[in-house]
Amino acid sequence: MVKVALIGVSGFAEVHYNNLVEFQNDGKLEIVAATVINQAEEVVKCDNLKNLGCQIFKDYQEMLSSFKNKIDICFIPTGISLHAPMAIAAMQSGANCIIEKPAAATIEDVIAMRKVSKETQKFIAVGFQTIYVPEIQQAKKIIVDQKLGLLKRVKVLGLWPRDYKYYSRNNWAGKIKDVRGDWVLDSPFNNALAHYLNVACFFAGKTEHTTADIKSVQATLCRINPEIENADTASIKVITKSDIEILFHTTHASEEAFGPNIVIECENGTISTDMSTITIKKNNKEDQVLTIDQSLQRKNIINALIQRVSDSEAFVCGLDIATAHTLAVNGAQKSSKIIVADQNDIEKLNIDNDNYRYICKDLDKVLHKCFETNTMLNSEHYPWLSVGDIVSMENYTKFEINCT
Repeated sequence: MVKVALIGVSGFAEVHYNNLVEFQNDGKLEIVAATVINQAEEVVKCDNLKNLGCQIFKDYQEMLSSFKNKIDICFIPTGISLHAPMAIAAMQSGANCIIEKPAAATIEDVIAMRKVSKETQKFIAVGFQTIYVPEIQQAKKIIVDQKLGLLKRVKVLGLWPRDYKYYSRNNWAGKIKDVRGDWVLDSPFNNALAHYLNVACFFAGKTEHTTADIKSVQATLCRINPEIENADTASIKVITKSDIEILFHTTHASEEAFGPNIVIECENGTISTDMSTITIKKNNKEDQVLTIDQSLQRKNIINALIQRVSDSEAFVCGLDIATAHTLAVNGAQKSSKIIVADQNDIEKLNIDNDNYRYICKDLDKVLHKCFETNTMLNSEHYPWLSVGDIVSMENYTKFEINCT
């Protein structure tokens, strides 16, 4: 029986808690330990875990020490800046682990985790749920096998409005650094829509289970919401060493929600998905439609992890894949300063008595046009915008942010 530990049961960690309890009830794993720092607020969950035979701790390091070499997988659904230190501690205690997306805020943290993974011979997976979808893997094989000819471009459009309550849910939302001074680089492309930047890079990988080998990154980053620190709107262009173009457009300041939509352009056809279906067209004729069961995405991850414990060849989204996402994010933040939108183009929308959000005039239309024409946000769309520098990502090992 696979023995697992969990760090946290609140916030997004509740998703992991619910799934793990279900898997234990189905006899697929055993939750042996959990760290819950807010036990007084989570009495029901703690009692339930205890009834399942789980030991509860207030400190994750104490948990790892008490269960040294007794945990197969440690689940770490915590804040971005905690991924690296907690994962490193878990691996050094003898546990494989899974961290939530993104892998980390900076390439330095990813390099540190990869080093410890190699030293301990423990795997570290990342909760980029989209990659675990069987239909996504099927689409990737079509690309790799060149059933539609050579891959030319992968592009993504995701408009996900976010309000005051979203940004006030924790002390690092929308921040560049958290309260401890650690990098988080919280943004649509490094958090809410990170899945889709990561899977775009994955589609550009040369083989079925590899991701893009990134040559350069260029970005336009801007902030519509005046109450946050980092960008809430972005156009990011990634060029791979095979000269495949990845274009990623996103915002949290749109009027309407849209997508994410992904279009993969090949010589002789396209693959497009809204993450509910995947449509494959060859020579402009619909060739195949695949249906995605979104309810299984988190369970797909756990099933893959269980398999990986006993089979070192079983596929998981590891740091070898997730590193490309971190490189794209770091390159984007190095490429472009965070441009503050002109107040004349910003509107504050009241949602109810204690909630509101900000939108930018015509932004939905502009980003749709960028997506359709394969262009980036620039001064032609808004005079206060400018496209950032092209940043080489070859031999990139130290993150720097563009503050000018």
